[in-house]
Amino acid sequence: MLTNYGDIAEVWFDGACGEGSNGKKQVYDWQSYYKTIRKLQPNAVIAIMGPDVRWVGTESGYGRKTEWSVLPGSSTNQSEIADNSQQQKTDAAFIPRDLMNEDLGSRKKIFSATSLIWYPAEIDVSIRNGWFYHANDDESVKSPEKLVDIYYNSVGLNGVLLLNIPPDKRGLIHENEVKALRGMKKILDKTFSINFAQSASAKASSTKKGLHAKNILDDNLETYWSAEESVSQASIELAFEKELKFNTAMLQENILVGQRIEKFHLEYWNGLGWKTFAEGTTVGYKHLLRFPTITTDKIKIVIDESRLNPTLASLGLYFALETKE
Repeated sequence: MLTNYGDIAEVWFDGACGEGSNGKKQVYDWQSYYKTIRKLQPNAVIAIMGPDVRWVGTESGYGRKTEWSVLPGSSTNQSEIADNSQQQKTDAAFIPRDLMNEDLGSRKKIFSATSLIWYPAEIDVSIRNGWFYHANDDESVKSPEKLVDIYYNSVGLNGVLLLNIPPDKRGLIHENEVKALRGMKKILDKTFSINFAQSASAKASSTKKGLHAKNILDDNLETYWSAEESVSQASIELAFEKELKFNTAMLQENILVGQRIEKFHLEYWNGLGWKTFAEGTTVGYKHLLRFPTITTDKIKIVIDESRLNPTLASLGLYFALETKE
């Protein structure tokens, strides 16, 4: 399987482990599996019962409202987690374990940890009822609007979306799925085609030397804003040349230096004062927010709580047309 099909993007180990006819559960040689995959497909992501990506805990397509990619390590031997990565030494630092709790990476959870690992969540769901093709499920294919809602609640909650699309008996993707996927793409393309934030000027309450607030507006994840080293609460104010209308926002941290933001909110200027219009907890790679339409010429991003000094690599403000599931 790993040598006859070209590049493999992901090896997905299901978490199921039922009892056999003798009443005993199957025992898996995880470390040998990982070693073989790393040797034959070094770029493949090992998911679910593996060291690279974990299962979010449901098959609904919806992630946690607070999702940490940084979790306590499973090993007490820190030398096994070289350079803060579990993708080392045949992954000896990783042991499959229960990761279904609502709180996996809060300060309370990592306080006594002997090591930390980068272990993002994969959020899986099928586009239709069940994981395999059955003709009687053709009318159960999720609508474009439902798929968009799933996108906001998976990718938009610092997760990786795995959308199952089973081939039919012809070996093709059924036309109902094709229609739904094209509809989903049309909605997302239209929503995210114009980033109103890019026309703004930006100033921060705290700035680390060389890492200015304007960096969040250049659509480049390699440039970013950071508050000063000793600062864990900060804000960025954006001013527009004229009033703008938007109902969707996107925040992205610079995850190359870790996931830090624990709580934030967004405010807009209503002519008399600042008013909160959206809030969230973790940001990570991407956090998407939807809210009633705002019309304003100024907004403020307020970082309420952060581990170390907060960073932001990108901010987006968009206007999404109203859709119904």
